Amino acid sequence: MNKLRILISGAVVVLLASCTTAKQMSYLLDLEQNTPYEAAAAPELLVQPGDRLGISVSSDNAQLAAPFNLGAEAEAAGLSYQVDPRGRIIFPVIGSMEVEGKTLRQVQDDIAGRISSLGYIKDPSVNVTLDNFCVTVIGSVGNNVLQVEGSSINLLQVIARSGGTGANSKIKEVTVIRTEKGVRTAYNVNLQKKDLFESPVFYLRQNDIVYIKPKGSTLNGGGQMALSFVGAGLSLVSIITNFILWSNR
Repeated sequence: MNKLRILISGAVVVLLASCTTAKQMSYLLDLEQNTPYEAAAAPELLVQPGDRLGISVSSDNAQLAAPFNLGAEAEAAGLSYQVDPRGRIIFPVIGSMEVEGKTLRQVQDDIAGRISSLGYIKDPSVNVTLDNFCVTVIGSVGNNVLQVEGSSINLLQVIARSGGTGANSKIKEVTVIRTEKGVRTAYNVNLQKKDLFESPVFYLRQNDIVYIKPKGSTLNGGGQMALSFVGAGLSLVSIITNFILWSNR
């Protein structure tokens, strides 16, 4: 009976070790099931120096809108309006415009208002997009520069697009580095806590850097899987061997 208890105890230890490893790799451990949480909307992006803005103007009369557009050839070549270090763009007919710190919607309304007030088009339709929305991901998930389509992406989406975290990732110590108005700030995020949804860096902005800290020396995916199987196999062999030895006494 004592030998059986020892055998069972050894098996429990192995199982608990496996459970601990799985828990260390799990996200949002304190998120309660079937409990509603208030979800904040993604904040609008703010224009920064170095941004490239895609701007198109349309009207019922295409000829009236033509002077305010880059033209078909320029659009096909991917040309856009570069925000200079002073936070300005040079827009056709209107000239220099300050756009830094404004949302895309505010830039859109500003251009439409100026075209209308100058008497060119009574009710112009203006569309503004950010053409170089990129996020850099480095650390245990590899090194990637992700091009973002649209104007919104969150931290979990970026990590998923980068292949996800593994056993070598410190998911309690994810760092997001953000630069605003010449000031660089590092934010720490714990992926195991639901508080990450309230973090100012849950929704990422252009040029953010996401750093997933590694725990130490790393193996590739095949090596990690092989090591897991070897560890489990050795534990099982050890238990069986001890049981046989004790049974033969």
